[in-house]
Amino acid sequence: MNAETSTIYRDELANIVFVKQGRKIALKNTPAHWELIGKGRSAYVFKIKGEQRAIKVFYPPFEHLAMEEARNYEKAAGISFFPRLYEAGEGYLVMDFIRGKTFFDCLAEGVAITRDHVAQVDKALELARRAGLNPSDIHLHNLLLTETGAVRLIDIARFSQKKQCTQWQDLKRGYERHYGQYYFPKRVPKWLMRIVAYFYQLRKRLNGKQ
Repeated sequence: MNAETSTIYRDELANIVFVKQGRKIALKNTPAHWELIGKGRSAYVFKIKGEQRAIKVFYPPFEHLAMEEARNYEKAAGISFFPRLYEAGEGYLVMDFIRGKTFFDCLAEGVAITRDHVAQVDKALELARRAGLNPSDIHLHNLLLTETGAVRLIDIARFSQKKQCTQWQDLKRGYERHYGQYYFPKRVPKWLMRIVAYFYQLRKRLNGKQ
């Protein structure tokens, strides 16, 4: 792996405590100079204050995904649509901090998602395939629109799985059919998007798809 290795974050990582609360994992003892900026199904993400870097910390039992995602970022190295990986260790990754809004937030706030943005996603995924990756689990939370209008993709741990994923094609089909139509709201409530996502995943499971 070509990612730089160091120990400057290890002491801070050692102080992080995850606590199981029912079905959820709660975070305790966040380092003082780390800012929590996101939480997903397997990890918390922090911005390192004073640096243009983010650190992704995986919680139990997903620590193994760190090295899997690191290998995927190594394959995507040099593709501008993906953040640069600086360091990878047991249960964590250090990468570029990308300032922007997720496509989910764009829809919620009424920020336009243009055909050019969609084309950028297509280009990013095509370049990832050429690099030997299998783009999977593309959703509104891992597509970012920067302040300059550039698209960036994050959270690519599942780009190494073998199954074919149609999630991006389904999203794009919905965009082409509905986005911009007279009946499509300028701002889409977050609760509504979560309901749509829930029933989409339920339908996939019932149909035996990935």
